[in-house]
Amino acid sequence: MSENRKQARIATSLSLRLVAAALIWMLFLLGIGGAVLTLAFRQSAVQEFGHRLDAVLRTVIAAAEVGPDGSLIVKPSLGDPRFEQIFSGWYWQVAGPSGRLTRSRSLWDSTLPVHTDGDERREIEGPKGEPLLVVERDIEFPGLGGPVHMLIAGDMRELSDRTRSFNTLLFATIGLFALGMAIAIVIQVRFGLRPLRLLTDRLALVRSGKEKHLTGVYPREVAPLVETMNAILDHDAELIQRARTHVGNLAHGLKTPLAVLQTELRGNPDKAAIETQLRRMSRLIDHHLARAAAMAGSGRALGLQVDVRSTASDIASVLSRIHADKRIETMIDMDAHITFRGSREDLEEMLGNLMENAWKWARRRVLISARVAEGNLHIAVEDDGPGLSEEQTAAVMQRGAKLDETVPGWGLGLGIVADIAALNDGTIAIGRSDLGGVKAELSLPGSA
Repeated sequence: MSENRKQARIATSLSLRLVAAALIWMLFLLGIGGAVLTLAFRQSAVQEFGHRLDAVLRTVIAAAEVGPDGSLIVKPSLGDPRFEQIFSGWYWQVAGPSGRLTRSRSLWDSTLPVHTDGDERREIEGPKGEPLLVVERDIEFPGLGGPVHMLIAGDMRELSDRTRSFNTLLFATIGLFALGMAIAIVIQVRFGLRPLRLLTDRLALVRSGKEKHLTGVYPREVAPLVETMNAILDHDAELIQRARTHVGNLAHGLKTPLAVLQTELRGNPDKAAIETQLRRMSRLIDHHLARAAAMAGSGRALGLQVDVRSTASDIASVLSRIHADKRIETMIDMDAHITFRGSREDLEEMLGNLMENAWKWARRRVLISARVAEGNLHIAVEDDGPGLSEEQTAAVMQRGAKLDETVPGWGLGLGIVADIAALNDGTIAIGRSDLGGVKAELSLPGSA
């Protein structure tokens, strides 16, 4: 196999396509899930950080009081040394009605911008450009000429560090989960496609001739495909078998016309009889070639009707000339209007083979009868020969079987009749005749 063909097989691998599609979709969902969890954690952390700052603000409010001179005095004891450390990122600031500022030592000489639209949480930059979360509120104190604006700010870099640690843990977990899911997907795909690999192996055995059918147990989704393929294999085997028997059928069909020609050429040639047999041979050849082109045919001919009595009479006339020495008495018992719905060649082959066997074994009489029962045509050919036992009756239906090697022929006649009858949805039965010999009866459905 060339490199291009190998690459084509890999590119179109069903396993790879399923695994790739599942992995892409999984990674997409995990990415969205990770982003949502990261955002949710940050929002939750910011909210919790704001609650902490709000608690500190309430502590500052509780520590504020109005002095004897009407000024605001703030002496908070927050218990957090970061408010004493310069530019630590943690600040408080109080602005009185007069605009006088009181602030934590950590602010040193800096001032944080004030938002005067009411209670609010917001993010700003600190004195050193650090990100701050601010919680501020206007408070009314008795004895003061206006509201006091109180503000607490906390460094959000601590929050960013927590978020970064969470994200590291989160994406490490997602990565392990993705790896586990990828392994599970590969195992699932391989397990799910195992019946197809088994089917491929069985097809290889069928192709090599080691098996005739696809064997094994398959899931419900694959079983109909296996059944269909087995039906196709059976159909192909049947077509091959029909093709193999085609030459034998044609040769057997030509045997009688050739025998007539030989008889005519040995005596006084009858030009009309010779031309009739030649036309029959040509018709047989055309018929078999057409059937071979259609792979031995797959059904009955439609719209065709063949007169049974005239066909039987023509065949009896030919056989009487071939077996003139036996002086067979021929009796044809059927109505003139009975017809066979099918091709003339099929009727001639079936009836000709049965009548030829009757002529071979008959002592003095042969009876050809036909009747219609429930829309089906039944044609019987009987003789007064020695007849057959039950074991012999079962044996003669086998293609190529001959009970007497001294009698000319190849033992194909009844097998050909059975094949053609089956193609026309009919059957053949061999039994005992009232004349004492064999009774061969054709049952052909849908005839009139």
